[in-house]
Amino acid sequence: MSTYPRIENPVQHLPVVGEIAAAVNRVNEEGVLPKELVNIVLLRVGQILGSSYFTARQLMDAADTPERIGAVATWRTSPYFTGAERAALALAEAVHTPNPTGERVTDELVEQAREHLSDKEIVVLIGVLGQIGFFTPLALIGNPKVGVSFAEQWQK
Repeated sequence: MSTYPRIENPVQHLPVVGEIAAAVNRVNEEGVLPKELVNIVLLRVGQILGSSYFTARQLMDAADTPERIGAVATWRTSPYFTGAERAALALAEAVHTPNPTGERVTDELVEQAREHLSDKEIVVLIGVLGQIGFFTPLALIGNPKVGVSFAEQWQK
């Protein structure tokens, strides 16, 4: 496993990447979803993807308790999460985990989420999941330095 970036500054090769990144980073600009909820969702997706970069970024940005952060991988059996957080984590897992035997996001899952999240919150959550989806190939193929933001390491 390499410990160095495989690509230096992708923006130098495709300038629109910087514009797209700036836009997707604004999906929760209005604070529709609490920062803690977004953080645990992004942490869980980083864990599912097996990305040290995403996991470390969320741990660095966490404004949460060590108990909650440590329990994200086992959120289903943990007492630390609200109904809204559980709904968001369930949707995040469904979206980012392949299901070879059926659909990933069922009607029942969406209805359960609606018990805790408004349609606006669900749409913003979709944006948050799309945000990490945009950065996934760059993180997995480009192999950025763990603990350093994209902007900091790709300034060339």
